[in-house]
Amino acid sequence: MIKAFFSYSTQDTAFVQEVASKIGRAFATIDYRSFSSGDDILGSVDTAIKESAAFVLFLSKAALASPWVSHEMKEARFHSAMGRLKNVLVIRMDTRITPEDLPSWLNRAKHISTTSSRPAARAVRTLIDDLVRQGQSPRFVGRANEIGALQDVYAASGPGTEGQVACVTGLSGIGRRATLTKMVRESLDLKALLVTDVEPGDTVQTLAAKLSALVDPSETPEESLERTKAISELSGEAALDLTLSKLDEICGYREMPVLNDAGGLLDNDGDIASYVLDLIEALGQFPEIVMALLTNRRPTPQRFTARGMRPPAVVHLQPLEEPDINRLVGLMAKARQMTLDLSTIKKITSAVRGYPPSVTYALELVKAYGPDLGSSGRMLSDFGASLFTRYLKANKFTGLEQKILRVMAANSPLPLPVLQEITDASDEDIEKDLTRLIDVSLIVPTVAGWYEVSGPAADAIRREFGTCTRAEYSRVATRLDEFLSLSEDGRDFLALQRTLFRAFDNAGKESTSRAFALITDRVILAEQYYHDQQYDRAVALAGDALQSDPGIHQARTTLVRSLVKQGEYAEAQENIAQLKQRGQIRDAFFLMGFLERHRGNHREALTQYKKAIDNGRGGMAIHRDMADCYLRLGDLTRANEHISIAEEKQPDNRYVVDLKIQIACRLGDESTAMALLLRLADIDRVEMVSHRTSRVRYLFGDVDTAYEFADKAVSQSDNARFEVLANYVLCALRTSHMAEAHSTLELLDRKFNKQRRDIRTGLRARLCIAEKDYETALDYTRKFVSPERPVHLQIQRDAIRGLLEHTTLSPLRRTELRAELKRCEDRLAGREEDFDLDTRTDTD
Repeated sequence: MIKAFFSYSTQDTAFVQEVASKIGRAFATIDYRSFSSGDDILGSVDTAIKESAAFVLFLSKAALASPWVSHEMKEARFHSAMGRLKNVLVIRMDTRITPEDLPSWLNRAKHISTTSSRPAARAVRTLIDDLVRQGQSPRFVGRANEIGALQDVYAASGPGTEGQVACVTGLSGIGRRATLTKMVRESLDLKALLVTDVEPGDTVQTLAAKLSALVDPSETPEESLERTKAISELSGEAALDLTLSKLDEICGYREMPVLNDAGGLLDNDGDIASYVLDLIEALGQFPEIVMALLTNRRPTPQRFTARGMRPPAVVHLQPLEEPDINRLVGLMAKARQMTLDLSTIKKITSAVRGYPPSVTYALELVKAYGPDLGSSGRMLSDFGASLFTRYLKANKFTGLEQKILRVMAANSPLPLPVLQEITDASDEDIEKDLTRLIDVSLIVPTVAGWYEVSGPAADAIRREFGTCTRAEYSRVATRLDEFLSLSEDGRDFLALQRTLFRAFDNAGKESTSRAFALITDRVILAEQYYHDQQYDRAVALAGDALQSDPGIHQARTTLVRSLVKQGEYAEAQENIAQLKQRGQIRDAFFLMGFLERHRGNHREALTQYKKAIDNGRGGMAIHRDMADCYLRLGDLTRANEHISIAEEKQPDNRYVVDLKIQIACRLGDESTAMALLLRLADIDRVEMVSHRTSRVRYLFGDVDTAYEFADKAVSQSDNARFEVLANYVLCALRTSHMAEAHSTLELLDRKFNKQRRDIRTGLRARLCIAEKDYETALDYTRKFVSPERPVHLQIQRDAIRGLLEHTTLSPLRRTELRAELKRCEDRLAGREEDFDLDTRTDTD
């Protein structure tokens, strides 16, 4: 628990209490004369200061004359020297007080002058937030070489990329920010990093607006919105000048500005965004600016060399070596007052695989379940690969904690009062549960004083605790809108206005004037709707983004994939042609493979995927998709080859593990399929694990168990996916649950009326056959888009057999049906096939 001690004169009590009431820090205890009366009041004061991490002096003439305040300052000086007090703040309430009136150690502390409670509360709030963020940083070990390389960059003389900017690369969770933070604090004498995300669709105007929102606090959200709109209308040159001035201002505050690649810094070819290149080129005009880029991969040098620039130095971080992780486990265990034997430390070290954040969650598991259970068996196996998911599954979170995480994973950032209202939590409960989530680094305070989910945890939280319902989004929108209508004197209202826009859109409600969307918000929402299988909304938002800027690559790829899912192949191909015209060849071939695979042309899909690889496309997804194509073609050897490559790249990717299960089923290897289901349970949503279990049991002939798990998958889904519903219909038909099959088919048609028409038509025909309505079933078979697929020929065959065996027919009709039956049987030639319900793509 972070505590701040308030030292003041009793004459200033009303003002101090007003400041305390405005801080609103559920995780902070403000000690202002809350001591019991009696002889031991001095001891109570001394203990309170000793247990506090921050000391806040409300400085007035009365305070200087107070013997109590004098004693408290002496105690604070002692505990500051001992390293117990981390931050000191002096709030000067009287301009007549001079530095000579204070001890020299307090003159070195941070000072603000104000007689208004609002800016005083904001200063204290910022102080406490900084302490929370420092407390969330793991103990630092190793990285001497990387820190040395960064020191070399910033020690270099000369303007521009030399000595002013470095690119820090490495996978998420590898310690890029922590390493950079340690270097800037110890070597550049800077206090902290100020990180700004560079998102798809961002422009120099967007970047200027984001930086301004952080650097220039607004009195009201309306002022923030007016400023953002004014910046968005600036010319590129004016916006670049403003961006550079804000970066210079940040450095003046002894912070390092950092641009973090959130999908908009580098494109798929590694080329840096043009406006960021302009910015780096102009750095020579501002020699005081030192900044950094954070990205998963190194930028290509061509764009720099084409302008006669030297590319920024790249410092790449690998996973920590085993000795360093050993030390980190030991230090963090000690900080938690946990005693671990050497064998347990080694097991944790092996499990986290060099990823520092994994240590936090591994230790939490051990703490919750004990060293024997926590460090044995599957509890920690391959922990680093499923960093948050396994921790969320294994740990016991309260209902309120789960609700906080679910709301925040979908709506970040949020202010504390809004979060408390949305979760219907009492002051005591929100303090206790939010504190715990902050302590384990699942929730983090922003530099503006709001709260957000730790980035890498968001997807795992959504998988484990579900996504927000429309009603929850509506409540977030309503409460946040009310908050913004009443807020004054805050920082980064732009972040809240963007959250508000997304909440209104997810709720399907009309937005208000207090909501605001950058282009990237439409791109992000389009991607979200695609993954939620809401393809109409994905198409609309991606199209809106492209109207503003036709060059937004992520918007174009989301649009293509959504059109493919809707069966709009011609329009999808037109947009793929746009990618080719823009020189994005490898992605164009990849998306053509995606299109052909969904059209059922698996051989042609493989041709397109190979062209994508020949043009430099790599990564897990293409090998996973090629494995899927080979599986559908029956080439299990090649399917295994490509799924193995995909697994090497992302061992615990749920789509990879899911496809391995399908391959095992096709090979008839039931034991491997069941073992892989256990692995899938660690990393996938519960409804998708039930769905896959149902498919495995179905394929091995246990249709009753398959139906049970299919029923579970539907009941466990907040928003049941196409394959989950379709599989439930199939299992219901096979087990004679006709009413359930009929009602679920109605839902399937309503919810997915543009998708996978042949499967919906085929299930309708199967239902008619089960109900002995063979004529209607045969009518349905005439509607197949691809009537020659074996599964469709089998349905046609069975409908004709039913007519021939169970109905009265004219001789002519009987002769026609017999001829059609023979054609079906000849075309099938013994090839038996069921509905293709197993393919899972990245919409899941």
